[in-house]
Amino acid sequence: MEPRIISSFEEFAEAMSNLHDCPFDLDKAAFDKQAGTWIGKFYRPLWEDQGDSKGIKFLFWRWELPVVHAIVTVARVRDVQVMDDQDIERYTLNEIERTPDGIRIRSNEAMFIDIHLAEGIEATYDEQPLPGARAIYRGFFLVESGPKIEGAGLDEPGGSGQLRFPPTPRK
Repeated sequence: MEPRIISSFEEFAEAMSNLHDCPFDLDKAAFDKQAGTWIGKFYRPLWEDQGDSKGIKFLFWRWELPVVHAIVTVARVRDVQVMDDQDIERYTLNEIERTPDGIRIRSNEAMFIDIHLAEGIEATYDEQPLPGARAIYRGFFLVESGPKIEGAGLDEPGGSGQLRFPPTPRK
């Protein structure tokens, strides 16, 4: 699959909507000031695949889906600010907002990333297979957990890397 080229906020928001509630490691996000690029790596369960399910529907169950690495690269980046009060490394994507000079990526866990652009949006969205990686969902009655990503090296010692953005103090 060829990377998707994104050239407007609407296209960016639409591409990122595929990643709603998908886990990502803040530690693996990278801002290259010299190149003017920000790269975010998300773990997207393949909902289009039926996956494997076990258990009794609506009582208790476990559902496994294959996972891809969704790689979002934003160009023309002037600066990046991260507000990370939780300091937990792994987050899930909630929403994308337009800001006066760029994009805000909000997580479900009280963290956001402000990407300040020098010009209009220029980005790519690419998906790479993660062989052996699975998204595990568990349910009990009407309560669902997850996804917990297994087999992607996230739980190995040192699997999260180092923090690349110093947290921005809250004012």
